[in-house]
Amino acid sequence: MERMSVHHNNFYSNVLRQPTQVEVILPEPRGLDGQIPARYVRGPQPLPTVWLLHGLGGDALSWLRRSTIESLADQYRVAVVMPQTGRGFYTDMVHGLDYWTYLTTELPQRMRYVFPLSADPQENYVMGQSMGGYGALRWALTMPEQFAAVAALSPVTDLARFRQEQVKLIPDFDLNFNPQHLTATAADVRWLLKQVPATSALRVLVATGTRDFLGPMIREWRPELESQLGARFTYQEQSGWHDWRLWNEQLPSAMHWLVRGRWARV
Repeated sequence: MERMSVHHNNFYSNVLRQPTQVEVILPEPRGLDGQIPARYVRGPQPLPTVWLLHGLGGDALSWLRRSTIESLADQYRVAVVMPQTGRGFYTDMVHGLDYWTYLTTELPQRMRYVFPLSADPQENYVMGQSMGGYGALRWALTMPEQFAAVAALSPVTDLARFRQEQVKLIPDFDLNFNPQHLTATAADVRWLLKQVPATSALRVLVATGTRDFLGPMIREWRPELESQLGARFTYQEQSGWHDWRLWNEQLPSAMHWLVRGRWARV
C-alpha cells in the first residue's frame, strides 16, 4: 500500500502575476514497523525533493495522471513537486510570462515555506520529459550547485533545430524565445554545459527512444556530454517513440539513478 499524500496547491504567483497550480507528493511518516503512526509529528529532517517538469501541452497533473511517479515517490521516500508552466518552455518569455524566474526563484521559496522540503543540494533532484527535459537540463546546468543530479527524458537539446523542424508542433515558439538568441546564450543547454565548473559534482542522465523524433539531436549531443562530464554522465536508449509508454518504461530506472536508492523499499 502506498503511504503518500497528494497536495493540490493553487496560489497567486507574484512573478507570474496570476494564480498557478502546483501538485506535490509527500511521503507519509512511518513507525519502526513501517506502519503509519497514531500521532503525526513532523520529523527532524526535511524531505529530499524531486522537481518534476511537464512537457509541451502538459500541466501540473500530467505526471500524476500518466505515470507511476506516486508509487516511485513512495518507494524512494522523496517529495515530488510538479509545477505548471503552460507552453512557456521554462523561460522568461519574450511575449508572455516569466516562467524561468518563477521556476528557479519563487517556486522553491514558496514550496519550502509551505512544505518540509530540503534545501540541501545533495537532496535536490530535477527531472522532466520533452520540453520539461529541456527545462530540467537548463535549470541544473545553470545552477549546478543547487542539485545532486538531473534526469532528462527525451529532452529538447537544440532550440534552433527544434524551431526549424517542429513548426507545426509549436507555431507559438517565437513567443518564448528571440530567434536570434537560441545558441550560445543562457537558453542554450549545449552552451550551458560548457559553463559548468570542472569541480561540479552534478550528475546528468539523458534518455531517449530508438524512434523518438528528438533522438537525432540528443545523440548528436552525446559525445559532448561524455567528454565534459565523464563518469558523471549516463546515457540510456531503448525501443520506443516520443510518448508516455517510453517514459513510463524509463521512469523507474531514471528515479533509481536520480536518487541512488535513497530509502528504497525493496
